[in-house]
Amino acid sequence: MVMGGGAIGVLGFMGFRLASHFLPRPPRKVLVKEKVLPAPGGVKVGDGYFLVRLSGGQLLVLSRRCPHLGCTVNYQPSQNIFLCPCHQSRFALNGAYLSGPAPRGLYELRWEKTESGLILEIPG
Repeated sequence: MVMGGGAIGVLGFMGFRLASHFLPRPPRKVLVKEKVLPAPGGVKVGDGYFLVRLSGGQLLVLSRRCPHLGCTVNYQPSQNIFLCPCHQSRFALNGAYLSGPAPRGLYELRWEKTESGLILEIPG
């Protein structure tokens, strides 16, 4: 009887560990100091995000995760586009899809302005 309870406990623990791989992780919060924000038309590349200041002054925060298979997208300043190194999907500075196998544009991330700077929410 004790062995049956132990086996059930082990199976329950294994089930919890398996389920935890499929549950969404909470977003990672990143603080970006306001003094490092890009000028209009500029891009700042961060760990998991792009900060883009459009020519009209609007600030966009985009994910660096490609919507195709999740590869890390890079900024190509010579072409002024975002490029996925895995399958060559290309995205405009506003995150819009240009070409390649990606099914859509880059994901826009949530952010809020505080006294310390910007707090970005990067999915886990």
